[in-house]
Amino acid sequence: MRKASHPTLLSLDQQATLFQQLAHLERAGVTAAEAFELIAKNTPLLRKALSPLPLRLRKGQKIGEAGYRTGLFDDNQRLLITAAENSGRLAALYHTLAEHCSGTARRQKKMRSRLVLPTAVLVISFFVQPLPDLVAARISGGEYLYQSAGRLAIMATGIVLLLKCPRFLVAIGMDRLLHTLQLLLPSVAAWLTNRQLNRFYFMLAMMLDAGLPYSVALPQAVATIDNALLRQEFKPALALLKTGTSVAETLATVALIKPATLQIINTGEYSGQLPDTLLHFTEIDAQTLALQDEAFAEWLPRLVYSAIGLWMAYGILSRGLPLPA
Repeated sequence: MRKASHPTLLSLDQQATLFQQLAHLERAGVTAAEAFELIAKNTPLLRKALSPLPLRLRKGQKIGEAGYRTGLFDDNQRLLITAAENSGRLAALYHTLAEHCSGTARRQKKMRSRLVLPTAVLVISFFVQPLPDLVAARISGGEYLYQSAGRLAIMATGIVLLLKCPRFLVAIGMDRLLHTLQLLLPSVAAWLTNRQLNRFYFMLAMMLDAGLPYSVALPQAVATIDNALLRQEFKPALALLKTGTSVAETLATVALIKPATLQIINTGEYSGQLPDTLLHFTEIDAQTLALQDEAFAEWLPRLVYSAIGLWMAYGILSRGLPLPA
């Protein structure tokens, strides 16, 4: 059973800023306690979150554990930072985490920015659509408010509930139902699977690069896959961990992993550069997924505009066309 996640309290932008500064200070030879003190002093937005860290570090706690206990790092970051601290690769890890968080935040912002204008048009249409009836005195002011602001509030409430539904299902122990529903539609299943596999490859590469043995890195990377049904696909690979089978042969038992990906893993393994090979692959794969997201973000406003146009046309036609004099 997958353990409950321990999310970070920082936004992606804040994480990117923190890890980038930590990378610079680590390369400069500044101790961890001093580094967190300097960042807190120079970055007001992070001051509150970072203030407990120096004392914990001076008491002997590991960086990953101290950050995890104060809500600064999530489960995966704690594991990665602890491994990198033990292997002396903290600066490289901080830099990679900064790039990853920055890229993810940038893609999310771009997606949200594409939705600002269609959302505004949709809101305005709620108030414009019943306006002719109000002007013609066919509805009262109260009815106009219901048909405009009231319906808008109902739609907004429905969207919020829909977005919170996955978290609610997980909270009441029905996460398996949620994961089943996620994979019902082929298009949604493919979208979800590709992104969760990309995160799996990234986490596996990061853990191996941080110095964790493959026997430890693979189960931890599998645990980062949110969908339980997708995680089950890795059971054959996990069963082979103690047999000494190669990485490529182990992952070949997972039906989700494409032959082309296995070939890349096999090449990286035999060249002795598996972490770097996987990281390079995940970067290219992430760019492909980002292009898909951008295409979706480009078409979504058009679909919203089309829906608004059809809705307003229906409203006009439902009132009846004016008869010629």
